[in-house]
Amino acid sequence: MANERDRQRKNVRRRPGNAPSQNEASSSEFETSGSSTSQNTTQNDGGDHTSAGRGRASWLIAAAAAVAVAVGAFTMFGTGGGGDVITDAENQTRLAAHQTLLATPGGLPVKMVGADEVDDALASMPESVSEETREEMRQQIVQGGLQLAWVTLWDTHAEDGDILRFESSSSIPVEVLALNARTTIAIPYPADGNVLVTGVKDGGGGITIALESGAASIAWPTMAEGDQLLLPITPGF
Repeated sequence: MANERDRQRKNVRRRPGNAPSQNEASSSEFETSGSSTSQNTTQNDGGDHTSAGRGRASWLIAAAAAVAVAVGAFTMFGTGGGGDVITDAENQTRLAAHQTLLATPGGLPVKMVGADEVDDALASMPESVSEETREEMRQQIVQGGLQLAWVTLWDTHAEDGDILRFESSSSIPVEVLALNARTTIAIPYPADGNVLVTGVKDGGGGITIALESGAASIAWPTMAEGDQLLLPITPGF
């Protein structure tokens, strides 16, 4: 576990290709103002003013509020080794953000891994993904049977060893150790657009992560070991 944590800390300093920066942690990302969020949404959607576009804008605002709550709690409870302390209000906010995400057409917009980013994408995966598996993924990508997408995640509370698994019926599972520092990884893009997120290890008090892609952020619902939730994603930029 210590070796994996050290490796991921080194990885968060790498900015693979044109992937989102892993160290851009400004407070402006967590503003709940609708104006800045809507502007980002317009840029990503090409000025979409349809019901789908309005739905995505609403979700971005709700997601920003959810992450703001999570970050506020993280500031309050710090990164001590005693496990996470989550309030009922925060849990409800996280659950509401996830329900809004599920109701948003397309879900979370993600950046697809480009052909010139494949090496960096495979290198970004944690040690739980073997070299043999990475080579298998590479062959599937070359044959056109697999695409990868960039996702950034971090532990919003104590860095206590929370681990999640990202998978779908058409892809190879990827397990990730959540750190307090933002970690950008590549995950297989599912054919149906739905990633299954499973709680693998809880360091104490619940598995507490946030996800980020482009302008969109969401404080993921608190999970226990064995819990499973859907993460709908769509190519967005």
